[in-house]
Amino acid sequence: MTDTIDRPLVLDDDVFERPVVTRRPLRAPDAPYQPLSATVRYPLGPVPDLEDAVPDAAPEAEPVRTPRRWPWQGVRVSVQVRPIVWHRSRVVAGLLGVFLGAFGLHRMYMGYWRRGLTMLAITVIGGFFTLGLAALAMGLWGFTEGLLVLSVRRGRYARDAHGRPLRG
Repeated sequence: MTDTIDRPLVLDDDVFERPVVTRRPLRAPDAPYQPLSATVRYPLGPVPDLEDAVPDAAPEAEPVRTPRRWPWQGVRVSVQVRPIVWHRSRVVAGLLGVFLGAFGLHRMYMGYWRRGLTMLAITVIGGFFTLGLAALAMGLWGFTEGLLVLSVRRGRYARDAHGRPLRG
């Protein structure tokens, strides 16, 4: 098999360059990674939307049995302590968001402490340095979130930080 480099160069009026010869490799190169379809198997059926995905609620803690020994008796008594679950109200969270949303109180009420404290800091400190512009933006953001908490029945605005649905 001869290559075009071995042939003499013939310059005609129509040809001003050598033809390009490409050689195909004997086999395809190995893929640097496996395709995702070869490693992951998805279950059959419709795939839920991300907005519909509900975080798993915190598992209910089993009652703690504390053995207690009374000094005057030789019997053991077990006391069951159940954790108190505080269901937060949709109306309270929404009204806090509408009227005091700039301070992040609705977020703190729903259990999102970091987000609420961040909104409070941006309102107070950022509002001082931006002559109230940051406080105005946080107020608009809090007002919008308050309306969403009051009106939306599904999704992230209908649940608290622990994944429990808001009451009311």
